[in-house]
Formats: sequence, structure tokens, C-alpha cells
Amino acid sequence: MTTAPKPIRIAIVLNGQEFICHAVTLPFSLEGYPPVDLVLYGAKPEVAAGCQVNPLPDLDPGAFDLILDGQFITAGLPDFSPEQADNLITGPAARFLNGLVRQFQELRQEQEINSGIINRATDAIVTINEDHVIVGYNRGAEQMFGYTRTEALGQDLTIVIPPPYKAEHRAYVRRYVATREARMIGKHARLSAQRRDGREFPISISFSVAEIRDNLYFTGIIRDLTEYKEMEDRVLHTERLAAVGNTMTHIAHEIKNPLLIIGGFARQLIKLPGLDDKSRHKLSIIAEAVGHLEEMVAEMREFVRRPPAQKRPGQIGAALTAALELFQDTLADHRVTVRRVEETPLPPVTFDPKQVHQVLINLFKNALEAMPQGGEITVTSRVKGANAEISIADTGAGIAPEVAGKIFQPYFTTKEKGTGLGLAICQGIISEHGGVILVDSTPGQGTTFTIQLPLEAAPLVEG
Repeated sequence: MTTAPKPIRIAIVLNGQEFICHAVTLPFSLEGYPPVDLVLYGAKPEVAAGCQVNPLPDLDPGAFDLILDGQFITAGLPDFSPEQADNLITGPAARFLNGLVRQFQELRQEQEINSGIINRATDAIVTINEDHVIVGYNRGAEQMFGYTRTEALGQDLTIVIPPPYKAEHRAYVRRYVATREARMIGKHARLSAQRRDGREFPISISFSVAEIRDNLYFTGIIRDLTEYKEMEDRVLHTERLAAVGNTMTHIAHEIKNPLLIIGGFARQLIKLPGLDDKSRHKLSIIAEAVGHLEEMVAEMREFVRRPPAQKRPGQIGAALTAALELFQDTLADHRVTVRRVEETPLPPVTFDPKQVHQVLINLFKNALEAMPQGGEITVTSRVKGANAEISIADTGAGIAPEVAGKIFQPYFTTKEKGTGLGLAICQGIISEHGGVILVDSTPGQGTTFTIQLPLEAAPLVEG
């Protein structure tokens, strides 16, 4: 723990009103510098506008580091001879120091006010010199970047710049120092910064430069845009979904009836007697392709116009068991075993059985497809905080990180015949239930999908 500097105490002996009292009434203490306590003494004690003048006889020479007496008023007091009070300065020198101390106090007060405003700003404010070294760093910067002020001061600015731009930023500073041509000075920009733990995040920054005693100082006022960017992405995602939804609704309407006709005729022709094998095979391909398109249209309609959830209290464990029973034979055929783990009993949850059943079927289907050579599915149920949790873990190949971040996006798929809507629909259903669906995957080790549904009763929909 750092010990605060010891105050420098100065007594000033007044003769009239030559000292401006307000210059010593504001408290201040600059970090790393000792505060200065000024105490006023006079022949006529008074208190005026927050400025107290103490009785001159009360002045104790040993209590101060310096005593200024511009008019030799202390000459008649006991214990104030030069031999007894070696900290006493009188005459013109005292008057000069008196004015100097007053100006010093005013400057210190202005500095304290300015530094107080800067330090308490929620945005990060960082200043560097011509050598790219940090010389100013406020509390907002501490919270944003993770470095304390002590750690950051004196360091190169590159500690908060992501790797691709470290050398570039230094070159920008050198160019301005050499040419005085501003490219970013006085402007706002959206860039990336780097926290102490190495994470990059989006920022908005405005640049300014000040020339002080022939030295240039560059200041950036920085705002963390992480939350804004997430909100922007959500708005863009919503707008994109709305546009896609309108398009898909139109497409589904236009192709539904032609598909029914094509599929119906193909299935009828397959049944005709005397049809050769080659023709029958071609018709089977047509019927299969039409069936796949019909499934896609159904998923599109489900994604765009899913009916409201019909929620009612029930046992989510029962819905889980029912979904697993549908897969019993298929799992056995593909050499996939299922292990059930009930960490804690699940209480009743308010949910739509049909919709949650659809989510579970989709997750089991994905787990099965992830293990074409067989494997194990572990189904775990638990109460975690205010949620009921169901985790479905497979031992498949896992999902690459760059893919895992996109799997809930509509129409994103890695399957040859997938529509890319299954997980998007699952996410929408769980979200409408007030819950979330999470994914955790390690390439080569498998994938776990976790459904969280709130335990508190959700509003019931009259069915």
C-alpha cells in the first residue's frame, strides 16, 4: 500500500487583505505530489467567505515547514528571532514567495479540477507523447483495457493495440510529427482495441493533438462499442430475417402446389404395371427430390410463421423420454448407445409439448448424424439456478470454432441436403419459452447442446 505524501505546511502572516482567500479554500491532492496546507495568521482575526484568519499569537513556528512574513509583523512576537525560527522568511523574499505560493495553489486547483473530470469520465482517455509512450491514462481506461494507471504510464501504446495495427499506428504518429499533416486528428473513427487478456473489441475513438513547449501530445477519447455492436448485429439480424421471411413466404406459396402435382404424378406412375426398372428408378428419384423440396417448404413456413406456443405445466423429462423412444430402433441400427443421467430431479416446467418435442427430435437427429460410425449420446438433466437444463452430448467429430458461431443462423448448413433452418427454429422455440439453447463443442471430442428453460411459471396460452 502506497503511503500518501506528507503535506507541506506554510504559515502566511497577513497585513490587511493582500492574500486572496478563495485560492486556498478548495481541497486538492494530486497523485504523487504532496499537498500544501496554507494557514493564515493576522493581527485582526476574522472569518470571511470560507477563509479563516487565525490570531497571530497562536502561531507555533514548530508546526510549519515555512513561515512567510512580508511586513515583519512577527518581529514583536516571542520565539521569532532568526535563531529560534529558522523556517521564517521576511521582507521582499516573503512577499515574492507569497505571490508564488498563491499562483502555485491556483494552478494546483485547476489541475485537480481538470484531472478530476478526466479521471472520472466513463470513456477512456489516453495521451501519448511523440515517442508513442503513454503519459496520460484515466480510470475509464483502467476499466476498459485492464491495465492500472501505474502499469500503463510509461509503456508503449502498443499494449492496447491489436497485433495487425501496432506498427501502423506508430508510423501514423511519426508521419504527423514530421509533416504536421493531419489525417485522423480531429476526426472520429471505429477501430479495434485489445484488452490486457488479449481479447479484441470494437471502439469509437476521437483524436486530438496539443503542442506544449515544443512537444506534441496525442490524446484519444475512446468508447467501448461492444454492447452497441451486439445491438447493431441484433437489429441487422432481425431486419435480415424479416426480409428472408417475406421472400420465403412468397416462394413457399408459389411452389407448394406445383410440387404437390409433380410428386403426386411421380408416385402414381411408379405404381403402373409393366414399367421398366430404369423408368421406375428415374421416377423414384423425382419423387425423392420432390419430397425433399416439400420438407424444405414446410421448414420455411415453420420458420416464418410458427404458431404461438401453447404452454402448460408438465414434466419435461416425460417429453425427453418420448422423443428418445422414437429413435430407439434407428439408434440401435447405427450402433449408437444412449446414457441417461439425472443429476437432480426436474420439477414441472411450463412449456409447449409439441414445440419442445420438435426441438428434442432435431437435436437427437443432429447427434445421430454426427456419429456415422456409431458412438454414445449422453442425456443429462438437472436444475441449475432458476432453470431446468437438458444437455445432449455426442461423441462425434465436433464442430470447428468458426462454424460453431454460425450454426444458429438461418440457412447456414454444412450438410449436403440440409436447409439450415433446423437449429434456427429450435433457437426460436426455446427463446419464445424464455430460455436459451447453448452449444459447446471440441473438434475431435464431440458436441453438447444444452437447453435451459425457466422454472418460474410462464404465461399460459389458451388453446
